Amino acid sequence: MLDEISGALLAALNEYCEGGGFKIVEEADLLRLVPATQEELSRRMSYLEDKRFIELRYAEDGAYCVRILPAGRGYGLQVKREQAEKTRSRRDLFFASALGAFAGGALSGTIVLLLSLLV
Repeated sequence: MLDEISGALLAALNEYCEGGGFKIVEEADLLRLVPATQEELSRRMSYLEDKRFIELRYAEDGAYCVRILPAGRGYGLQVKREQAEKTRSRRDLFFASALGAFAGGALSGTIVLLLSLLV
């Protein structure tokens, strides 16, 4: 699992490099999307290359020639799936709670009504 900054960097690179192949990405564009310094960005790019998420052809003069490898694309898809699952889980929990609250209110109202009719 990648840390927050590396994950955000990989997500940004996935957006820039849609369609496959090598793309030239400006360092300034990445720095706008990722909270990092130039030095840290360079280290993160090297880290992603070492982990075989990306392939760097060159990195010079504030530009990177980068290609997303299958592991990088797969990681991006996995993160999107996990986010969708969290959203679905929260929605299901909300509806289950609402249904439980409604059922509990209806049951307690019915009990009070029956008790008032008996007395």
